[in-house]
This record gives sequence, C-alpha cells and structure tokens, in this order.
Amino acid sequence: MKLIRMLVLIALAALSLSAQDFYLKSGDTVVFYGDSITDQRLYTTFTETYAVTRFPTLDVRFVHSGWGGDRVSGGGGGPIDLRLKRDVFVYKPTVMTIMLGMNDGHYKAFDQDLFDTYANGIKNIVKAVKAERPGIRITLIQPSPYDDATRPPTFPGGYNAVLLRYSQFLKEFAQSDHLDLADLNTEVFADLTRQRRRSRRCKETAARSRASRPRRPPFDGRSAAQSMERAVCRHIRRD
Repeated sequence: MKLIRMLVLIALAALSLSAQDFYLKSGDTVVFYGDSITDQRLYTTFTETYAVTRFPTLDVRFVHSGWGGDRVSGGGGGPIDLRLKRDVFVYKPTVMTIMLGMNDGHYKAFDQDLFDTYANGIKNIVKAVKAERPGIRITLIQPSPYDDATRPPTFPGGYNAVLLRYSQFLKEFAQSDHLDLADLNTEVFADLTRQRRRSRRCKETAARSRASRPRRPPFDGRSAAQSMERAVCRHIRRD
C-alpha cells in the first residue's frame, strides 16, 4: 500500500506539470556518467521511465555511460580523457549527469590528498565537458550512501561520512559554477537508518555481511529504491 500511495502522489504531481516546465526538452540527449552505481542502471532507469511515461511526446535520448570502479581519473574503461571522448562527447549531449565519489575515497577514513584529487578531478571533468559542449546542462549527483546504517561502520565515523564531505564539495562547486545538483544520499541513508530501527531482519542481514565489504551498499531493494526514486523525481520535476 505504501508503494501504491507513493506512485499515486507522483502521478498527481505529474498531472500538474506541463512539458514546458519540465527540466528536459525535446531534442535533448542525456548522458548519465559515473561508476558502477550508474552502470547498474537503477537511478538512470527511474529518470528515463519518469520522462517517457509523463511526457511521451518529448523527443529525448538517454545514454548510459557508467563503468564499474570508475573514479575521476577513469578506471577499467580507460583514463578519463578516453572515457569522455568515447562515452560522452561522441553522443553530443545537451544534458549530462555526473555521479562519482564512491570509489574515490578508497573506502577508508577521510584523506585530504584523496579528497583534493577528487575535487580537482570533478572540476577538470566539468571544464572539459563545457569546452567540448558549450551550453550543456550539467547535474552533479552527490554520491549515493555507503551503508553504515544497517551494519557497523568499519572505522570511526564510517565511510558515508566521507562521502558526505565529498557531497558538500559538490554542493559548493555546483553553486559557484552554476551547475545543477541532485542528492541521492540523504534520503536513501535516512531510509536505511529507519530500516535498522524497525527491522530485526536488517540486523540479521548485517550480521551475515560483516565479513564482506561490497563496493556499494547492500540496499533493501524495494525500500531503498523507492527512496532513490523519490530523490530522482524531485530533481527532474523542477525546471
């Protein structure tokens, strides 16, 4: 019932929104750029589904350019210059989202050198994209959370606190460079925290998973996905 109510609310909100007010416009090409969290096509699919179901007459193309393990310097798909040339520029995007950071902190306590590398890398990516595609609309996505909620942190403060420092940088950079910003951390992490408080099953899952360290948080699929969907829809509904 909770899911049905949420979908009804989203549908009602969409009824009051015209295509003229929507963030995406006919003729747009959207490139989703990031690491494995983008590559898994969860939040990207939410975005695409929202657009094509609410505004079926919009002529918008979506390109998924995530690569597992990527950092601001690139990764398994090649260095950043190659990634941008092959996986972004070739599509001539008018809209681009960038979500990096999960791998950039190396899953350990905050390290200033790693943070500086991340911050400079994000700035360089944005600079290169703007130079190649003048007028492009860029949305920086604050990294989705690392699950320090349903299981004990592996070090004091936990890794999600590191990601929040990265997120704060993105917020400040977006303001200073006139970029858009989307938060896929706060609401999802809050949902994970609620799960910990309410569900004995989450505690049992945490106990079974302590021996492993996944690259991205082990979400309770439906509940956490709903939180991510709400965050995505909240961003793309606005102009």
